[in-house]
Amino acid sequence: MPATSVDDFADQLRRYRRRGGLTQAELAERAAISPASISLLERGITQAPQKATVGLLSAALTLTSEEATAFHVAARRPRPPDGTHPTNSSLQAGPDGALPVPLTSLFGREREEEALASLLARDGPRLLTLTGPAGVGKTRLVLQLAAMLRHERGQDIVFVGLIPVQDPDRVLPAIAQSIGIRESGTLPLRESLVHVLRDRELVLVLDNFEQVLPAARGVLELLIACPRVKALVTSRSALNVRGERCFPVAPLALPDPDQLASLDDLFRVPTIALFIDRASAARPDFSVTTVEDGRLVAGICVRLDGLPLAIELAAARIRHLSLRQLHDRLGEPTFLSVLAEGPQDLADHQRTMRSTIAWSYDQLDDTSRQLFRALGVFVGGATLDAVEAVSGMTDEALAAGLDALLNASLLQSADAAGARRYTQLVTLRAFAQERLRAAGEWDTARQRHAEHFRGLTNLIDLLAVDMPEGLMERLEIEHDNVRAALRWALETSATALGLRMVGPLWRFWQAHSYYLEGLDWFERFVAQAGTPATPEDQAALAEVWTGVMVMAHRLDRFERAREAGENALALWRALGSKVHIAGALSNLGNPLTALHENDRALALYAECLAILRELNNRPGMVFPLLNLGGLYYERGQPREALTYYEESLALSREFGESDWARGLTWSNIGEAYVSLDDPSRAVAVVEPAYQLFTREHDHYGAAACAFTLGRAAWRLGELVAACAHLDEAERLFRAMGSLSTTVRVLYFRASLALEQADVAACCRDLAQALHDLAGQSREREYVWCLVERAGTLARHRGDLQRAARLYAAAIARRDSVPGPLEPSERDIRTRDLATLRTTLGEDEFAAASHAGRAMTLEQATALTREELQLGS
Repeated sequence: MPATSVDDFADQLRRYRRRGGLTQAELAERAAISPASISLLERGITQAPQKATVGLLSAALTLTSEEATAFHVAARRPRPPDGTHPTNSSLQAGPDGALPVPLTSLFGREREEEALASLLARDGPRLLTLTGPAGVGKTRLVLQLAAMLRHERGQDIVFVGLIPVQDPDRVLPAIAQSIGIRESGTLPLRESLVHVLRDRELVLVLDNFEQVLPAARGVLELLIACPRVKALVTSRSALNVRGERCFPVAPLALPDPDQLASLDDLFRVPTIALFIDRASAARPDFSVTTVEDGRLVAGICVRLDGLPLAIELAAARIRHLSLRQLHDRLGEPTFLSVLAEGPQDLADHQRTMRSTIAWSYDQLDDTSRQLFRALGVFVGGATLDAVEAVSGMTDEALAAGLDALLNASLLQSADAAGARRYTQLVTLRAFAQERLRAAGEWDTARQRHAEHFRGLTNLIDLLAVDMPEGLMERLEIEHDNVRAALRWALETSATALGLRMVGPLWRFWQAHSYYLEGLDWFERFVAQAGTPATPEDQAALAEVWTGVMVMAHRLDRFERAREAGENALALWRALGSKVHIAGALSNLGNPLTALHENDRALALYAECLAILRELNNRPGMVFPLLNLGGLYYERGQPREALTYYEESLALSREFGESDWARGLTWSNIGEAYVSLDDPSRAVAVVEPAYQLFTREHDHYGAAACAFTLGRAAWRLGELVAACAHLDEAERLFRAMGSLSTTVRVLYFRASLALEQADVAACCRDLAQALHDLAGQSREREYVWCLVERAGTLARHRGDLQRAARLYAAAIARRDSVPGPLEPSERDIRTRDLATLRTTLGEDEFAAASHAGRAMTLEQATALTREELQLGS
């Protein structure tokens, strides 16, 4: 007879078997399944039999169509937890492993989903653990993957959420409940699980395993006993059992705000799309309609390291904060307070970023927590020796602590510059700093940090021709830590340590084109220095003044460079160190040359070289000879300049200076060849240096070479290449803050544009050059170059009287100051003056020229601006 609606599957199975006069073993043989499976089904321990199993049983029991239908329906119906069926169960059935359906979209995990699906499609691994820090999105990714496996591949999925499970001994019962197995007093639970799962093919999703790690052994034993079952686990820590394959889940890729030119570009970035989606849910009228707002969103995502939970928590604050306010608050040291008020459906320890991290932190032992706090002082990570110096831990304790943090996803590690490097996400670092302050360890940790990185900067040998291999690369990697140490020295008035640390950095900042930043640091320490009390303090201050001079000179702030160079020289003379005096003499000669104080510069170079010869310090002569060549080039004597450049180059080769260090020498040689109208030779010597500087990210070297190559290409008639090089030179010099040099590039680019009859481009560049020159050291000198080119513009436009006046005004001042006049300039000047004389006639040309020579700088500038307006 058909079963009644209240009969469950176990009752029906038992009744139909007995009706057929079959034992459990006989039915098992007919249905081709195990007797144990029949036993578990009849006792209600297995409550969710596979559809195929139900079909086999239905056929073996020769059920009618109506009975078979009721039989299949009962198999899908969960057993009522009302005690109406006799059992020794202490665990009621759950929602039979139903896969949660997220209400939000997943962003930017396509590659991870594809990689994980590929791993699960192969024969192995059977235990796949998604690891990663709190809030990285492991659960959301695994739900997406499981849904795909179920719907697209037809795989059987059982989901077990372990957040409520605190006791490792309750993991197997939680798995059993999700599968639909009830605990029985007559059969151990593990044995019941094995009986049910031994022949079943499924993926067991175990979510949030980190709090029940001791249960890993039990899960592994279950997998061994059930060869068709795979486990897909999410955990902040690896399970660390045999056969486990870990899949680290990283934060979402960060956007580059500088490369986001349009809203379409912005919306394609997963982190930005995630923020906009969650912010729109929090405030329905929220939208991003401008690139500027999109870049603010990009900045928010960057400040949060692309961590999905942090981005979601930040987006929720849009209810109360503008984008700008949110962006700025996330830049504050206490920004974790902003990342609160998470959705109510999240677990308590996930509703604020602070509590999410605290949950992992509290699982650590005391030593690991101490190490985690100490790591908070580092910016951008740290090497093992740095961690040891700050934490005070060594050997086994340090190794054990690092392993614990790495395993808990509270730390990341990677190789960089030949060393293992340990880094924290910005949210973890902020939490570590909070705990470091609360523990009263903040001041001590920062002091140890600063002392360690002072040791690194003191490895720079300021008297060496070249730097030790790898040192510059290491300093670049540690630059953020160096900055943090310098800030500590300024904030705590640790002036002596700060001076000793910052002084040598001018070699690094010069090599990597950090001129604006370097000058700012040097000026701040000079202002705090006071009068040095010891010879050591005096030497440290001299190096800082040298740094001011080098940075200011590269930024075309020649008066400040000269002042700083004089201070450095005076300090070294007082100390009586001849080798340092020689270096200070050579350095000071550079701004003096730029300011056309050539006689004194020559005297300084002569004294410098005499000291070095006395000391038999031939390697020390490399830079003074290079600088001396620069003086002759600035005087308009390129052949003499070449002589000194080549002597410097020969010494450089003799003493093994690197190709990178010789690059600027080759650039200077190329400049001399351009002035000698040998552009092919200029390209041949400069191109390799340009390629090297570009590879090494030396922006000043690349800009200087690009400027030379642009002018050489112009002389060779390669105008497209000329424009490209000049464009690059202008961009790089401007980014470094070297505006006077930028003006020189603009002047040549405007000249080239006019030669190509592009009047608008010429006017645009000349106008920009006038704007950039305002207040610069060489304003009164360089303006006359622009006035001369405005004369060309007037000649091109047909206003010959104005052209003659502008030319006469410019030539009178330019020719009064010795300096290089390049072949391209000479050709343009010769052509224009010949045209003006022929067209105006000698008398009219002479009258206009007389009027031009009488103009003041202000009058000539005003006339130039007027010409630019007419030309545009």
